[in-house]
Amino acid sequence: MMSRLLKQQQALLPAPAHELAAQMAEAGYKVTQPRLAVLRAAVALDKAFTVHELEQWLLQRNESPGIASIFRTVKLLCDLELFQRIHGLEDCHRYSISGGHAHHLICVSCGALKSFDNCGLRDLITTLEQQTGYHINDHVLELFGRCPRCLAV
Repeated sequence: MMSRLLKQQQALLPAPAHELAAQMAEAGYKVTQPRLAVLRAAVALDKAFTVHELEQWLLQRNESPGIASIFRTVKLLCDLELFQRIHGLEDCHRYSISGGHAHHLICVSCGALKSFDNCGLRDLITTLEQQTGYHINDHVLELFGRCPRCLAV
């Protein structure tokens, strides 16, 4: 069931942000102004983003609910698998709007994100299972480099 706030904000929200908010509501979570603000920022950034980049985007528009609310919202969206956590090269993690199981190419200069789903690891995983006795039920593959646009500069 769509919340009253989500109905009121429907015309103001980009379609991808509205869809994510609707999925949050379907999962039984309240759709609040701070959560909608985070969704708007994530959709607008259109790349792999950090929590601090979300905050900066929101601060520039006087919409920031505060860094603690942003962290909590990002965690909730990851738990709901609406956002995907991307392990970074440095201590900072990045996030992206989830498109299901995918792997990423991430530009270390601009944060551009390219997803791909066929990583070619199935044979390696089978071999590792046979060699170790482990049952491998998931994996993460993230590759870092410079995108064509940044290489051209």
